Amino acid sequence: MIKHVLFDLDGTLADTEDVIVKSFQHIHKKFNNNELSRKEILKTFGEPLKETLKREFKEELEVVLEEYRVFHRGIFHDHLKPHKNAIEIVKTLYDEGFILGVVTSRLSDTAVEILETFDIKKYFKSVVAVDDTENHKPHPEPLMKAINEMEGAATSSIYIGDTRFDIECAKNAKVKSVLVGWSHYAKEENKINPDFLINDFMELVNIVKSN
Repeated sequence: MIKHVLFDLDGTLADTEDVIVKSFQHIHKKFNNNELSRKEILKTFGEPLKETLKREFKEELEVVLEEYRVFHRGIFHDHLKPHKNAIEIVKTLYDEGFILGVVTSRLSDTAVEILETFDIKKYFKSVVAVDDTENHKPHPEPLMKAINEMEGAATSSIYIGDTRFDIECAKNAKVKSVLVGWSHYAKEENKINPDFLINDFMELVNIVKSN
């Protein structure tokens, strides 16, 4: 029986695609002098930022990282919004007695800022960000850390995400997985093989109550 419901943040609860894409395009233009397409950038979604930057830039990591963060924060609130019914599902599940958590590849300060901006931070018993664990998605450590903080178990948990890293993390932790249908990864559902695919957050109510 599912009692613990965990969400990814970027691309799942929060629609941050534009701000992330624009931030990557900015640093690629500045440091690599190239115009990277949205499609190419989307392939890296769900991967820890530092890993992407190490692979794609020759400059010192901290220099590129600082440029990314300054630009990102400058446009952050202009583009940030919740996905449809994201706030509603969090409140609904909380009121139904489910214990909620967030597991994200975003840094903890901006992760908390997003949740507070949406006024839903108070509903989550655990928020695990990329700077809270040694290993990152798809390694199971972040998800298991959150479940432990929620005093749950893999068998009583489900994780909702928008990338293959999220679904692989859930599988590695032996947790049921949900892929959101608005993700570009939804086209690869057969390869990723989540337990469930949803096109609206409110579909989660029946899923968590019947599993």
